[in-house]
Amino acid sequence: MKKFFANLIFILATLLAGAVIVPWNNVAQWGLPLTQMTTFELYIKGGIGALVFVLGLVFLIVSIHNQNNYGEVKRSVALVSIVPNFMIAIAYLGYTLVLMWYMVFRVEFAYLTAAIFYGLAFVLLNIVFLAYFAARSYVKGSPFKKVILFLLSLEILGGAGFTAYFLKNTTDTMYPGRYASMYTYNYPLIIGVALLIYIVHLILIAKLKKNVYEGDVETSVKELREDEKVADKPAQKLAKSKKDVAVKKESGNKTMIVSKEQTIISGEDNVDPTEILYEDVTVDPEFNKTANADKQVSSIEYYIEKPKMFKPLDPAFDQLVAHVRELPNVVTKLADERITFYVDRKPFLVLMNFGNYYRMAFRSELEKGIRLIIKYPTISKNKGTKDNLWFKANNYGDLPKDVIYDIVKTAYDNVHA
Repeated sequence: MKKFFANLIFILATLLAGAVIVPWNNVAQWGLPLTQMTTFELYIKGGIGALVFVLGLVFLIVSIHNQNNYGEVKRSVALVSIVPNFMIAIAYLGYTLVLMWYMVFRVEFAYLTAAIFYGLAFVLLNIVFLAYFAARSYVKGSPFKKVILFLLSLEILGGAGFTAYFLKNTTDTMYPGRYASMYTYNYPLIIGVALLIYIVHLILIAKLKKNVYEGDVETSVKELREDEKVADKPAQKLAKSKKDVAVKKESGNKTMIVSKEQTIISGEDNVDPTEILYEDVTVDPEFNKTANADKQVSSIEYYIEKPKMFKPLDPAFDQLVAHVRELPNVVTKLADERITFYVDRKPFLVLMNFGNYYRMAFRSELEKGIRLIIKYPTISKNKGTKDNLWFKANNYGDLPKDVIYDIVKTAYDNVHA
């Protein structure tokens, strides 16, 4: 929702910036019988700057809150607190340049006004570059850095607004009546051009992200395949020895095959997030290394002391189990805390319930699995298996419902096809 409002504010700021650049000396020529817009033009445009400042301040607070509590903030949410300030500041100077250009080249040429015109153009160009680098630094900056850059954008916004106000009143005093005679009928096209530039910007950003995404996928797939070729035989021997040990340790555990007529009710005890790293995860053998982690002191506890990662689960664990069991020819096997699902005597999905989150191990096509890893940080490669077709995911409520069901369908089709 915050991302939606952030994008909405970007569009609004783009339209308002275009409106600020356009002189309102004769709004009647555009079919707007509102002479008050001309009378109070500077005050209305100043109010636009104040509105953008308030919205930016709100999103600055949101960005700092998200960064302090969740460790990250979405790029669009962060940028909306600073970029619109620069946009309106550039619009103020653009409006001033329009006035000075008319006074210099249409009314009366003077070296002073010409110097002001070219000086403003130079300042405007520098603000554009400054806005670009400030935005890049702002996203990954600390909360203190965000506040400093926000104040910098506010200072530039105020300075640009004062410059526009001062030069507008000065030119009205030096050349009375000249502003009203400006030909500005086609100037509203600036608003359309500004919106077009914004749309092109979005398209370029989306294309760039897609290219980076595809490159990451190709690189990851290539590395996995190379690792598989190099370590294929040693990995098989190691997996076999670990499997033998696991059988000996678990020989006393109860295992059963569950028919479709029986109901599976999972446990609902929540876990302490500070103990997540110390749980013995049996899905992937490399997690066995954390069996004695409770005897060690680790600074990683700092990052998990607040259980704010958990959200309502959709689907819930029991709903997901019921959904999987409805698939044709699925056999369900219970072994300790794991539920393994088979089709054609081949496993395709393993589920483990931890109350306020659950863990999945699933089969998938290599490239599709890599795409999931890149897109969702809680999905990773299951290294304990012999091939590269097993992946694992922790669902803390952040994985979309359709993604979960698509993972199940893909895993089922991968084995049943």
